[in-house]
Amino acid sequence: MSVTPNHPDFPKAALNSEGYKPTQEDLIYLKNLTGIQDEDLLKEHVLKVQAEAFSIYPYPCIRFFQFITSRIASHPAYHEILKLGKERKGAIYLELACCFGNDVRKVISDGYPIENIIASDLKEDFWIVGHKFFRTTPETFPVPFLAGDVFDPSFISPDISPAPISSTPPTTEVPILKTLTSLTPLQHHVSIIHAASFFHLFNEEPQRRLAFLLGSLLSPLPGLMIIGTHGGLLDTEENKKGAPRFIDLVGSLFAHSPTSWRELWIGE
Repeated sequence: MSVTPNHPDFPKAALNSEGYKPTQEDLIYLKNLTGIQDEDLLKEHVLKVQAEAFSIYPYPCIRFFQFITSRIASHPAYHEILKLGKERKGAIYLELACCFGNDVRKVISDGYPIENIIASDLKEDFWIVGHKFFRTTPETFPVPFLAGDVFDPSFISPDISPAPISSTPPTTEVPILKTLTSLTPLQHHVSIIHAASFFHLFNEEPQRRLAFLLGSLLSPLPGLMIIGTHGGLLDTEENKKGAPRFIDLVGSLFAHSPTSWRELWIGE
């Protein structure tokens, strides 16, 4: 959730604890990262965090408890991500639209080097709530965080094009992550970008600009990845080019089909 969407604010529907239905895997994940083993106390903690986060901005993913699980762990490329992080020295992982930082914490717990990770979201408030949720501090969980709007040219320069894949590393110096004040110095240096529940917040043209901007962050070295999970459409004849749609509790957005999503990235 790196930027708020282009449609009116999401309706502030009342929160309902009945939606809290963690799987056994979710419980293991939450217990490990929060340190709270009692399930009643854990639920109380989750509901408190949910209410605080929802008051910041009423994203449906907060209302529907999507933050109690790690989506990156179920991604088909997850093991490749961990392998790259462990085997390629200095492989930078960027968590964009990080919200509480759930997936950042998951990849670190599974062995991705913490010194090569950076997170970003529009609102630092969510990152602060993440520290409360997982009972950490910037000292005990020292992942650099940058608050900013990806469409702001002072945050990511729109003037740098994506680099062609090459066996040669970028010529610019790799920045020190903890010193960054924008994502521009990371252009051509990032190995993995994870951005979930993000593209579908925008209309078609902003999504095209977003793809270009994220592409400009990627290193030219082989094995780079931009991954995420987003709402979309089935690849029917009617929907092949993607289409605007309206989602209850969300509003108007542009949804891609597999065909239009592929065209967005590689133009075929």
